[in-house]
Amino acid sequence: MIVLAREVFLCKCPTAVDALPRNGDPDGDPRDLRFVRGDLSHLGLLDPAHHGDEHVRDFRDRLGRGETWLLGLRAGRVATYTWLHDRDTCAYPYLPGCAFDLPADTAYGYDAWTPPDLRGGGLRRRAFVEELRLLADRGKQWEASFFVAHQLEGARRSLGLVGITIVPVWRAALGRDRRLSLTPLADPCGITPRVG
Repeated sequence: MIVLAREVFLCKCPTAVDALPRNGDPDGDPRDLRFVRGDLSHLGLLDPAHHGDEHVRDFRDRLGRGETWLLGLRAGRVATYTWLHDRDTCAYPYLPGCAFDLPADTAYGYDAWTPPDLRGGGLRRRAFVEELRLLADRGKQWEASFFVAHQLEGARRSLGLVGITIVPVWRAALGRDRRLSLTPLADPCGITPRVG
């Protein structure tokens, strides 16, 4: 499901978090969930009810660009996933002009998904732990991600349960005049609006 919004927050999360649990539920129940780096062979595991041919082509293109597809698998089923890339820019595609330059110590996490019947059980939180671990292993200090305004507080509470801090650094809002405003909220650590 694509969530269109008139207000989003570009946030940063430090990859150095104390005592992140390894590959499983931070609350202690692994529920047979394992994380792998997705590749072309995993495209066949996508549920066609939620991922049509266009999704599969897009995912194949992302893999071809060298993006990381972090998959959470349970009993051979895709239980959750996230995309990560190390390029020097990120954008929220549904707000024209909402694009940022990223410093070398920051990666971008996006397009997180969990099947509707598995939502609310902490799978996304577990995936975020694995994202941060993977990025820290790559030498990244931050993960940048967009959060839709109405989802931000819930994400902060959920991720706070495992010691992950979400720091909003930019607010992007589309005004009634259809102009995008970008407001700095915290030290962006080199995350700056993209000009041009």
